[in-house]
Amino acid sequence: MTGKKPWTSDEVWWLVQAWQEIANILKDSKPKLSSRNYNKLIHEQFVERAGGSSPRTIATIATRKIILRNSYVFIRSKRMSGEVDWFGLTTNHQQKLMQMAGKEVRPMEERVFDVLDALFAKGGAEYEEIESEIDSDGDKDEKVVHLKKPAVPKKKRPQSAAASTKKGLKNMKSTLEEETGELMSEKGEESAKSKRRRVDSIKSGNVKDILDRQSEVLADFLDKRAKERTQEHERSRKEREADQKFWAEETEKDRALLRDLFTHE
Repeated sequence: MTGKKPWTSDEVWWLVQAWQEIANILKDSKPKLSSRNYNKLIHEQFVERAGGSSPRTIATIATRKIILRNSYVFIRSKRMSGEVDWFGLTTNHQQKLMQMAGKEVRPMEERVFDVLDALFAKGGAEYEEIESEIDSDGDKDEKVVHLKKPAVPKKKRPQSAAASTKKGLKNMKSTLEEETGELMSEKGEESAKSKRRRVDSIKSGNVKDILDRQSEVLADFLDKRAKERTQEHERSRKEREADQKFWAEETEKDRALLRDLFTHE
């Protein structure tokens, strides 16, 4: 299968050349390209150097870049330690030493190492980059384990007893919240359902009673109001009768007075 075809030394050389060319073109570009687009440009340059066509995909290019980067880190560490003259060793000897690092570390030509050394020396971000985009069409035999620069351990200041206790209580609280959160949620939901059932039961059982009471209150109100109106009408009738009687008596008095006056004359 194409995906399992070993890389030739020419293909590796074309790849590092394409990699270096794209890095030089984009070194001052902003914003930075995504890994996918970056590898796409490298792939285009690689295919051009390969004569216009190649079975290598963008995914296999990304995979091989990571292997080259890891291999460079391993070889550079050996050279800097002064243990061996790396490129003075045979390929078999190099492979035996690389077994300690893993399958993803592989021998390379010195010219490839020199290009990578120049590439990573110019761009620290390129050296630190460990992101890969390996698709389903990538090399199946190239499972990558990333190698990073050894980090300098930071000194930790000892925590005070109070700070340690506070942190322990915080962690305990967080653990309790995680363990009991679901249970409390279930209890709250069940309680809400029970409450809704009680409310529904109360509503269905008391509607008739409420309507009956409202009817009684309304009937009492209307009866009381009718009595008040009757009493008001009775008072009005009596007042009218009293007024009529009063004016009748006054009129009679006036008439009697007039009769007396005319009689005496």
